[in-house]
Amino acid sequence: MKKTMLLVSSSPSTSVGLRSYLTHIFGRYIKLEARLADDVTSELMEQFDLVLFASKGAARALETSMTPKIHFLICIRTFNFTYLNKILSIPPNSDVYLVNDSEKTTKSAIRLLSTYGFSQYHFVPYYPGCGEADYSIQYAVTLGEERYVPRHIPNVMDIGVRVADVSTIAEIASFFNLSMSIADVVTQNYLNQFVQLLKMSNYQVRQATNMNFITQSIIHNIDIGVCMVNKEHVIIMVNNPFVKELEIQKPHLVGVSILEAVPEFEEILKKHQEPESLTTEIIRHESKKVMVTLQKIRDANHEDLTLIHLGRRMIREDSAEDNGLQIRDGVLNPEQKTETWYQFRDYRSENTQVLRMLEMAKRISLTDYRVLIQGETGTGKEVLAQAIHNNSSRCRNAFVKVNLSAMSELQAAKELDTAEKNSAARHAQGGTLYLDGIHNLTQDLQRVTLGLLDSPFNVRLIASTDQNLYEMSREGLFLRELFYRMNEVSLATLPVRERPEDVPLLFEYFMRNIYNTPSLTWRELFSDGLWEFLMGYCWPGNGKEIENLCKYFYCVKSDRKLTERDLPPYILSQIRENEEHLSPLERQVLIALSQNPKTGRAALLRIVREQGVDVTEGKIRRLLQDLSDRGLVRTNRTKGGCEITGKGETFL
Repeated sequence: MKKTMLLVSSSPSTSVGLRSYLTHIFGRYIKLEARLADDVTSELMEQFDLVLFASKGAARALETSMTPKIHFLICIRTFNFTYLNKILSIPPNSDVYLVNDSEKTTKSAIRLLSTYGFSQYHFVPYYPGCGEADYSIQYAVTLGEERYVPRHIPNVMDIGVRVADVSTIAEIASFFNLSMSIADVVTQNYLNQFVQLLKMSNYQVRQATNMNFITQSIIHNIDIGVCMVNKEHVIIMVNNPFVKELEIQKPHLVGVSILEAVPEFEEILKKHQEPESLTTEIIRHESKKVMVTLQKIRDANHEDLTLIHLGRRMIREDSAEDNGLQIRDGVLNPEQKTETWYQFRDYRSENTQVLRMLEMAKRISLTDYRVLIQGETGTGKEVLAQAIHNNSSRCRNAFVKVNLSAMSELQAAKELDTAEKNSAARHAQGGTLYLDGIHNLTQDLQRVTLGLLDSPFNVRLIASTDQNLYEMSREGLFLRELFYRMNEVSLATLPVRERPEDVPLLFEYFMRNIYNTPSLTWRELFSDGLWEFLMGYCWPGNGKEIENLCKYFYCVKSDRKLTERDLPPYILSQIRENEEHLSPLERQVLIALSQNPKTGRAALLRIVREQGVDVTEGKIRRLLQDLSDRGLVRTNRTKGGCEITGKGETFL
């Protein structure tokens, strides 16, 4: 005899939509009935094995009717992602009614859309009893409640009622002792929807850019670990829960082999060559069991892909102390790292001088010499240190980092003390101790470090600094003996401003990882003017500044190609400081061109005069030529008129 479940809703549309969805999943196993909350009694609920409330509101409505005999769950619901792209047909910055059946559900939907990245619209809540409609609003989005949409609205996007999320499906399956593969099927359905969203190649640039941002927001906000790899097992999409659950330390995973990030997948991928779907278990770091499901799919271009998602059953069989890691107040000491992910190939460059430095570093890695790495902040000193360790005979032992810039003198002394049981120096025995920011050592700590060099501890020292240690030693600020003993071999990183050929390489590397799009190029995102500026910028923060700027651009998610005006404020202020100040007339002309693109000189003269400025045609011509020479306007030939450049817009 089938088990029974009662679905209780406050809204008829929710009852119909959610019942249809749940019947599709559980219809073979469970007899499902649906009722509105007003029609439900204690006696009715006691007749069912499980009562599922469609919302907290439905549960509260029957709170006084609940008895100890009633087993119940409150459904966690999410959007049907397939329909979200409908919203993108609405012009950005529009006022949009979000229509639902109550104030609470309406505002909840608005918050969820905001979480998923729909920040280009001003959603106005509309529900029964909320007051008079605003006739200036021409767009409405509703969750299956078209009957409540104001009659004057000509553009209505129905994205359907919210459905049960995977965690609710898993709870229902668990309650009825059903196979957890039911939840896996639902997860796969979700992920297939994401694949379609990710591959929307037919959308115009505005929609593709916004949809990419929204899709990434959805993927990173669901609580399921998700990863997609191509037929060469290279990661083309991955979300934050996947990285966190599998404790992957390597950053920037797009374009990296899944076997490099998670070696435990090697045997699983071999097993998955034939079946369309495979659910199995991996043991991560010899302590954590994780259920994984692999599903073969094809994208819109008929490319074979493998979708990997994680289950929810994880068992930690030993503690961090068992692995010899240091715990302070329940947290692994952040100054210690025992996993290294950077290899020499992660130091990306096409510059001849940098490539020679990397070859030198590879030779150094095959020795046991101490290494001093000098270079500006953001030039990849830690990448080099990890790569040297990983390419050395010590690679199977610990790589321990001590960030001296972030430590007090007392903390640093403890980490360098070989007599301290949990010190970094002790943990690095047999491996590599990386002293980041060695110039921060006080004279006393410099002597402690000298003592470490004389100790019997089997540890290789690599140190880095963004200061000139040689000059510091000459000035008596750094012990000469420590400088020469630490500096058995040295490497110098090159700032980005001295290797401009690497700027496109670094931009595309970071943008592809941020957008989860392996083939993305700068031409798809940046205007020519912005790219010209970026290629000429001095990059004082080096590679780290480029990475941060990519994250900033991603959040800007412009409706067009990015221009100079989309640069962050600290860079815009530099541009303005380096330019001559605009006269009132120059500013007026730039504003006029911004509001009237491709305006001819005669029309521009008329616009300026209408604003009460007495100016001659000759003066306008000379002013336009000067602004053009400064790169603030572009004068097109023949009938193209004049237009403001991205650089010019930064002054408005």
